[in-house]
Order: sequence, then C-alpha cells, then structure tokens
Amino acid sequence: MKQKSKMNKTKEFVYGVISEVSFFAFLYYVQYLFGVLGNLFLNSLVLWVLVNLSITFCPVVRRCYK
Repeated sequence: MKQKSKMNKTKEFVYGVISEVSFFAFLYYVQYLFGVLGNLFLNSLVLWVLVNLSITFCPVVRRCYK
C-alpha cells in the first residue's frame, strides 16, 4: 500500500514540474513574440516567480485557485 501512495506523490511531483516548466516556456515565448527588450530568460524568471508568489500568498488570487 505504501508503494502505491509513494508512486502517486512522485507522479504528482513530475506533473507539477512539467506544468511549471511549460508555464515558464509560455512566458518566454509570449515575451519573444511581443519583442520585449532585455534578457528574456531573466524577464521570464521574474514573471514566473511573481505569478507563483501571487497564487501562493495573495488571498484573492489564492481563493480562485483552490
């Protein structure tokens, strides 16, 4: 029984990592399409951190994602 729950946690972790990486890639690509000046990698990293922080700590946004 423990093996199955451990497998589910691992599967959820992998899906979480895949979704975060795809969200980062989406931010990068949108900035590329809009022709944003500067380092796209760092700009995407800042946007990614800010969006994740707002989902985690902002009560209004957090209520929408529960």
